[in-house]
Amino acid sequence: MSRRNRFCILWAALTLMLLLCSVSALAEIVSLPIDDSCGPVPDDAFYLDEVTYEDPSIKVSIETYPWEKTVCYVARVKVADASQLRSASAYGFTRKQIASVKDMARRMNAVIAINGDYCYYQLSTVGSYLIRQGVQYSDRLSEGRDMLMIDKNGDFTILQDVTYEKLNAFDMASVVNTFSFGPGLIVDGQPLDPSYKAMFNGSLERHQRAAIAQVKKGELEYVLAVSEGDRESKDGGLTLHEWAAFLSTLGVENAYNLDGGNSTAIIFHGEKINAVKNKHHRKLSDIIYFASAYQE
Repeated sequence: MSRRNRFCILWAALTLMLLLCSVSALAEIVSLPIDDSCGPVPDDAFYLDEVTYEDPSIKVSIETYPWEKTVCYVARVKVADASQLRSASAYGFTRKQIASVKDMARRMNAVIAINGDYCYYQLSTVGSYLIRQGVQYSDRLSEGRDMLMIDKNGDFTILQDVTYEKLNAFDMASVVNTFSFGPGLIVDGQPLDPSYKAMFNGSLERHQRAAIAQVKKGELEYVLAVSEGDRESKDGGLTLHEWAAFLSTLGVENAYNLDGGNSTAIIFHGEKINAVKNKHHRKLSDIIYFASAYQE
């Protein structure tokens, strides 16, 4: 091989290396702004199959489990940055309007999303202490319920039987999102009190259920879970205590009950994966979702 040919091969290899380094430098994981903006559009290439998504900033895997004659869907989510755990509203948290969970998830470019706690319904009935994406919209606390606080580090704290005194003792400056449906299904590793019962969440009746959980404080690993209900199968649905018992098998430290019944929905790759034949899905005011933080 002539000296000129060797030089051309070397030059081509060096150019390719520089090009690859340039592309790599342009692709990065970023912190998303703590506001009501959407995440980056997920690349379809990162949806590895119907139940798996993985890019450098987020990994999602979905499994199904039988429990008490009911099917449960469990999405395990691991993110690189706490800002990827986000909430969104139908048309702004100051407007009392509703939309489908699917439409909200698509609008926010969610990799995966779950229904929220129907915050506007609570605001218009019992009242709610509402912080979403770092902005406080209401301080009308409904004392005696359990409140989920998600802070800027992505950590979960569940305040049980919440009062203004408990809120005042908490570092509210660190809170990004609050949820007030409840109750806490697992709190610091402890399962729901067997004596718990409440009318608003039909705790003793079998319904579709929804929950969000953090595997362990200090780690950006989460679980989204829903169960089917009586519209999907005979004898379907779970009582709240059966639901808490199921969550306790998933190895999570804190788990929180969200709005259930016909509100129950997990959206993955833009489509609802649970209760797909149920045409009675309720439109809602809010969702919780995970966004990619990978930008090329």
